[in-house]
Amino acid sequence: MSDFTTEQIDEVLDLVAEFMEQTLDALDVDPDTEVDLRFDQGTVFGDLDGDEDDIALLIGRRGQTLDAVQYLLNAIVQNSSEHPIRIELDAQGYRKRRARQLEKDADRAVQQVLEQGRRIELEPMTSSERKVIHNYLKDVEGIATISAGREPNRRLAVEPAQN
Repeated sequence: MSDFTTEQIDEVLDLVAEFMEQTLDALDVDPDTEVDLRFDQGTVFGDLDGDEDDIALLIGRRGQTLDAVQYLLNAIVQNSSEHPIRIELDAQGYRKRRARQLEKDADRAVQQVLEQGRRIELEPMTSSERKVIHNYLKDVEGIATISAGREPNRRLAVEPAQN
């Protein structure tokens, strides 16, 4: 069940499609690159598909370009529309693959924390990546997660829980 009318959803989909077309053009991405948009439970999901090099460009280093485009899209939708529909962008399943890798890194860190009893800091990562790990480890007994440092080198640390 959605709180949005078909007209409201279509307005946001059109806004997202237009922005993506202009962005892909500005980045000189192959015009055959597809942007599949769908609305589900208050969120517009956009999935990019196309040439491997163009997709790599759109993802950027550690997903930073994809995150930036998604951030801009959300800002534009919030400012241009009366309908607070969230936008989530992905490119050929990148976010799921990256989340699996982050979860593996988190599992290794938990193992080290439990064995050594000391804090382990992971590599610098974006806020969305830190959120993946915070959520993944939130119910793991005996450990806690915190973000430490300043952007762009902000890291997630896994440490023994304070009882």
